[in-house]
Amino acid sequence: MDSEAKSRQRVAKQHRGNARNGGEEKIVGDKELSSRKSALSMVACVLAGMTFGFAVEKGRVFEPAAVRGQMSFSRFIMLKMFLSAVATGMVGMSIVSMLPFGKSKFDQMRVKFFRKFVGKRGVLAAGLGGFIHGVGMSICASCPGVLYIQLGTGTPNAVLTLCGALSGAFLYGMVEPTVVRLSKPTAVARSNTLDQFLGTPYFVAALPIAAMLATCVFALELFQPWGSDLTQPNSAVASALELRAWPPYLSGMLAGSLQGVLVLTLGDTIGSSTSYAAMASLVLVTGDMERLSPYLSGYKRSPAAWAQVLFSVSSVLGGFLSAWFSGALGTVPGVPGLAAYLGGAIMVFGARTASGCTSGHGLSGSGILFLLSFVVLPAMYLGGVLTAALMSAVLGPV
Repeated sequence: MDSEAKSRQRVAKQHRGNARNGGEEKIVGDKELSSRKSALSMVACVLAGMTFGFAVEKGRVFEPAAVRGQMSFSRFIMLKMFLSAVATGMVGMSIVSMLPFGKSKFDQMRVKFFRKFVGKRGVLAAGLGGFIHGVGMSICASCPGVLYIQLGTGTPNAVLTLCGALSGAFLYGMVEPTVVRLSKPTAVARSNTLDQFLGTPYFVAALPIAAMLATCVFALELFQPWGSDLTQPNSAVASALELRAWPPYLSGMLAGSLQGVLVLTLGDTIGSSTSYAAMASLVLVTGDMERLSPYLSGYKRSPAAWAQVLFSVSSVLGGFLSAWFSGALGTVPGVPGLAAYLGGAIMVFGARTASGCTSGHGLSGSGILFLLSFVVLPAMYLGGVLTAALMSAVLGPV
């Protein structure tokens, strides 16, 4: 009997060992799978960022003359590329939302997007932040997403705009509790998006709007052909890569096509201004300093924020490669240093107040039909137009 009992104990011990080893193997396997997914996500983020930077450079919307020209209604390539990108993004995300394997990712992406705003940002903060953002755009002739391409193409004083942008992000981090307290909404909106308000599926509302935006681009092109807005014409004999400029609607379609890809691969959309908050958070090097701004500290440890930094830095490389292929590196005039720094600070402070910029609210927020983005965009444009008009009256044509 003693030998039988010992035999049973040995068998039971062996089973426990096998179970433990099996559990350890499963944990190791899960970690390997997670690491593989993280690596693939990083690759997707880098490739998407490079493509975005390439498209923006070829569309020429990174040129300070294009930004200020749009605000003064003398050039329209920026608006053409923007509307084309939004329309294409709507089509791509509509397709994703209809796919069996894409609908859940699309829904999760929108929930994550809304989480930044619900109970935190109301119409006041959205409108005021958008207006301030537009003011800064006209002063520095840039925007948070375009700035990275200006860095990659060697646009003069782009580094000063970056310094200003980081200063604006840091300043907002210091006053964020006060801004939220003064502008926090008193009621929760019943609907976050236009399709929710209408009670229809996303694609039913998005596709007709995309068609209308495409029609607007077509009308703008008839009114003022894109070639007339170029600061330098294309070479008569050049390959597609060597061309200095592509039609803004083609560049916009390339940039907008990234939206569906990003939703499927990263569960996210295009954005830029969060990257400045993440980089500004690195100044908080001690625990005591982190307590000065819980807002910035949160970005310091946010994988999503640093994924946006990776996307943005990759767009620098994309812009550089595009300009290098066409021999356009360092050929675009910049703005004065003071305007670059101050405008960058005002621009990102406004973007953080609105919790989004021309990329986050413009390309992505309007693309997913987020109602608050339709408050930010007109306010942003109003701030930019009024500032451009004031600058023209005081300083002459900008």
